[in-house]
Amino acid sequence: MRSRLPTRLHTCMVSLLAACSDVGAADWAYSWNPAHGDKPPQAEICPFKYGKQWAYAIEIDDGPKWARGFAVPLLAGHGFTDAPPGVAGGKRLPFVGGIAVIVASTGANDATIDWNDLAAMRTAGWGVLNHSLTHSGRSWGDEAGRLSDAQVREDAYWSQALLAHGLDGRAPTAAVYANGYTDYNRGGALAAVGIRIATRVGGSSPNDIVGQHAGIQWMDYTRNYLDEGTWVNDAHGDALAGIPGIDGAGGERGRFIIDFTHDIDRSDASANQQRWTKRLSTIEERWGAKGTDTVWCAPTGEIADYARGREAAKVATVLSAGKQTLTLSLPDGVPGSAFTVRITGIGPTAELAAPRGGALYRAADGSVYITTPVVGQPGSPAPTPAISCLYDGPPGDIDLKGEHAIAGIMVHIAGDLPEGFSYHPALKTASGMQPLAEPAKKAGWFVSGQLLPLIPNGAAVNATGVHIDALTPIPRIIVWGTAAAP
Repeated sequence: MRSRLPTRLHTCMVSLLAACSDVGAADWAYSWNPAHGDKPPQAEICPFKYGKQWAYAIEIDDGPKWARGFAVPLLAGHGFTDAPPGVAGGKRLPFVGGIAVIVASTGANDATIDWNDLAAMRTAGWGVLNHSLTHSGRSWGDEAGRLSDAQVREDAYWSQALLAHGLDGRAPTAAVYANGYTDYNRGGALAAVGIRIATRVGGSSPNDIVGQHAGIQWMDYTRNYLDEGTWVNDAHGDALAGIPGIDGAGGERGRFIIDFTHDIDRSDASANQQRWTKRLSTIEERWGAKGTDTVWCAPTGEIADYARGREAAKVATVLSAGKQTLTLSLPDGVPGSAFTVRITGIGPTAELAAPRGGALYRAADGSVYITTPVVGQPGSPAPTPAISCLYDGPPGDIDLKGEHAIAGIMVHIAGDLPEGFSYHPALKTASGMQPLAEPAKKAGWFVSGQLLPLIPNGAAVNATGVHIDALTPIPRIIVWGTAAAP
């Protein structure tokens, strides 16, 4: 729907205002020459992007490597369009999902997704969700799984800081509670680092985000459990379990439905993959490009950011010097989003064109639907204090080439650990070698990163070097710096 703008048509694209160092305030404007007899236009932001009636997200937990090569094309085989329901000629868009990553394990082995995978998936329209730093918090079992207040703050800060570092400086706005453990947000720890929606099976929030707004619990949002065992045992293998409105009565209107799984069987002949294919095909055929085209499929964070941004944004229409202008303003501190605005009062002879980076459609009732480019900055800012990578390489005696404030050290461990395995990290400071904690790992196979943090619960330490034992199970360490320590 893009075209060269007529000379009588003017569009003014996004203008970012440097009003704060968080997500900046942003204005967007679109102008046109009204036709003779046009009524004063009325504008409203649609409840869902593209004027759709409900939203659908898929979450894949624990950051598996197979998601990039298998899940992305599997979902992309099904689609919807960027046109409002009932309007033909929309551009086909693929179903996409979100990958929930255990941050310390990212790139830890061949089975785990790495930063290059995440970049490629984001290019394909997928989102990234914060699935905790180490997936260690839990409410069941022994007390060791219950995180302290300090551990909750530490996990929230470092998981978001590392994600922002690996994702072009912006952190996700969506999280998945590891083990369903909501204490990851104790005291608003996740909310404080920019998480705006957190999901789990059995969450307390209703999924009608239009009709039941007062009851929405964004930080305890529910999702469908579609691991094979649960799907078969609890849902009796029903391919459409958890999708409302299946009877055709329109019960899906206003809803935001999330499916989640740890695994989709890669065998075409498997019952699990066939059930997933039926589920996706049915959604497409009933509510997607092959049906009523009423569904918007997007990553969890994108949908939640749209819904909450819609409530914060302001739209207005102004007639000045013979031009009609639509303005949309998103306040400070609100993650950026593209929005779909429905305008009435524009006559059929008015010349309109799709805005650059957006879309424009006319409905049979005369309504005009304009989807903007992204207004503002998507995602959340990196938590403060900011971190930077000072060293990434093998262990041993490491010269940092000058004095730096050390924020923490990530030690990557890979291998079958013997009983009593430990290592002895230390910082080289002006007053001598300062030992850090001496972590001991249980015997057995271990592949992940182990963080030795100094902030946010303590102070950074000025050091010119780092020593970590050069042991076979430690192939790599990363030294993280921050602003100068006092």
